[in-house]
Amino acid sequence: MRLLTAYIGRELLLSFVAVLGVLLLVILGGEVARLLTEALEGRLSPDLVTKLVLLKIPMAMEILLPLSVLLSAMLTFGRLYHDREMEVLAASGVGNRYFLRLVLSLGLVVGLLAGWSALVASPWAMQQERQMLAEGQMRVQIKALTGGRFTPLSSSNGVFYAEKVTPDGRLSEVFIQLRPADRPDMLLTAPSGHFALDGERTVLILDKGQVTEGALGSERLVVESFEQMSVWLPDWQVKLSALEVEATDTLTLWQGRDNPRMMAHLQWRFFVGLSVLMMALIGWRLSKVGPRQGRYSRMAWGLGFYLVFTQLAITVRAQLQSGHLPPFPGLLLMLAFPILFWLPLKDWWSRLTRKVAS
Repeated sequence: MRLLTAYIGRELLLSFVAVLGVLLLVILGGEVARLLTEALEGRLSPDLVTKLVLLKIPMAMEILLPLSVLLSAMLTFGRLYHDREMEVLAASGVGNRYFLRLVLSLGLVVGLLAGWSALVASPWAMQQERQMLAEGQMRVQIKALTGGRFTPLSSSNGVFYAEKVTPDGRLSEVFIQLRPADRPDMLLTAPSGHFALDGERTVLILDKGQVTEGALGSERLVVESFEQMSVWLPDWQVKLSALEVEATDTLTLWQGRDNPRMMAHLQWRFFVGLSVLMMALIGWRLSKVGPRQGRYSRMAWGLGFYLVFTQLAITVRAQLQSGHLPPFPGLLLMLAFPILFWLPLKDWWSRLTRKVAS
């Protein structure tokens, strides 16, 4: 039995890795093309493309892991049925419980990976993506600045000047004139400074400079020195969409579970791991093919079931977000869907067709 377990386990693992690799290439290929286009158009720093693509992997796992388990189970056991190996094993006393245990073992391991990805890795990747996009936009804005040239500041009716501007945002001999509508004119000078991100805000940090407030020649003119000063200018702010609930960490979702939107996404993250087990069972059940049937003959059934199952789950999540469905049982309804609907219906259909044929 150890040799048999190693043989079938290796087939399951190789099929799973192959399917997951192909699906990742398909999904990430489109993402790479989109990011490269933005980099060529100057809207994204080129050195961030690889990092952003890698951050897409945890997000894609929520969809790809259940589908990969489904297809790998169908491919592995479909080949065993097609080559008549399952008949030999059944004649040798190997029952369905043995194969079911192997499938559930794969589903449990991948389900834990999918759960960790949905609960921890995916929200973290989304937050890191937002941070990198902000840094990329800031770098693009810095590259637009030219040392030794005055740059108008439309938001404050002022002007910016730096003798030298390095690619990493370091400045020398900085001169900024601001003319805000509700305050006196301001003049900022500093021998050095640099750009930095404060959360999602771009700030210019000046070192050991002076600030002059008031127009020259007026009665009130204030001159102050500073060791370090942070200047916020709207002209250089990054433009990111609001933080979506998908990027919120799981602990925050749990604390705000009274909110229907947060509760729906909290349930979804736990549902992703459990759905892998469902897909493993369905893949094993659909893998049985006849002697004259191809091993890929039921692949369309598996893909169709996955699409219907996933779309229904997304619909239930949307209803939970809007408050039209109660939090309990919520997405737990979808876990009963394969057992209470698909499997009995399939058996009843087979019995009905046999009766009609007889």
